[in-house]
Amino acid sequence: MSDIGKVVNKRIGELEVVCRELTVGRLRSLLSTVVEVDVVDGCLFEDMRLVDLPMLTNLTKEQVDGLPPSALRTVIEGCREANPDFFEMLARLKRQQAIS
Repeated sequence: MSDIGKVVNKRIGELEVVCRELTVGRLRSLLSTVVEVDVVDGCLFEDMRLVDLPMLTNLTKEQVDGLPPSALRTVIEGCREANPDFFEMLARLKRQQAIS
């Protein structure tokens, strides 16, 4: 089952980053996972927690920590390309929260 789904490759210098489309079950797991995040992990990017990047890519936490925000933005773009429905769902949820 791990070969199912879209894959988007992004090059960051010498680093080849593989952004994977997650299954519905993995997306549920991602959303239901309660992790303690600091301000940088939780707020650097509006629609992505940095702690989630290892689940969406082949990056380790240490690699994420070693990359500048501009490189991480490229990785997040790859995650969006691989998981458009997930990111559209997040946008819908955000709009609904704004209305409430």
